[in-house]
Amino acid sequence: MSIKALTVLKRPRYLAIAIISTVLMAAIYIYSQVLGIIENIDLWFKIIPWYNALLFATFAILFGITLSYQIYVWRQPKTCKISNKVGSAGASSSSVTGIFLVAQCPACASLGTLFLPLSIITFLTKFSWLINLIGLGLLLFTINYLGGFKRE
Repeated sequence: MSIKALTVLKRPRYLAIAIISTVLMAAIYIYSQVLGIIENIDLWFKIIPWYNALLFATFAILFGITLSYQIYVWRQPKTCKISNKVGSAGASSSSVTGIFLVAQCPACASLGTLFLPLSIITFLTKFSWLINLIGLGLLLFTINYLGGFKRE
């Protein structure tokens, strides 16, 4: 017996979706962190704290798995109720929105700097590890909500 979400990833189509969405999420996020200045990407990798790098890598991988499983569920007419499908989309999108507002390193910019006051940016930077954990929790909640942790 295996976990349903991992069983879905054994299918080449859904594994490809997971890998592509993981890479795209990481690329878009890093690009947004340096505000489009590609020359600063190497600097971003040099100064990001190791724990934020680990949390972000985990987030990107879990995002890929969540998106892939969510697409699988949407394509299955009787896997879960429509209210669960809509609720899970909201939970996963709120985690992505949250992660995009967080700067992973103290010297990095994020999209939040364009929209939020300095006091909020300072708070988000100081507690970025906690916001990362909340984002991971929301992605895990989404997979669980869709039945991804059920045994087959």
